[in-house]
Amino acid sequence: MILISEFRSVEKFCSNRNIPFDYSFRGSKYAAYRLKPDGSRVIRLDSEYYVVSAKLYLILRRYLVALRKGDGSDAALFYL
Repeated sequence: MILISEFRSVEKFCSNRNIPFDYSFRGSKYAAYRLKPDGSRVIRLDSEYYVVSAKLYLILRRYLVALRKGDGSDAALFYL
């Protein structure tokens, strides 16, 4: 079984759907929540925290839940 990082997996997922994976901050949990503007959400990928738009957060949330639970292979997750 080949392990793929959550960050790379999310990049690939967005790329396959032509969704821009734009984040305004990448770093520690404390700094992400302190620097988070209104209308943005904080999401954890691997061991770092990213500030993303609320819309992108909603798109990625379902994908990440399935990825972390281990529901199928990485390739199968792209069909969500």
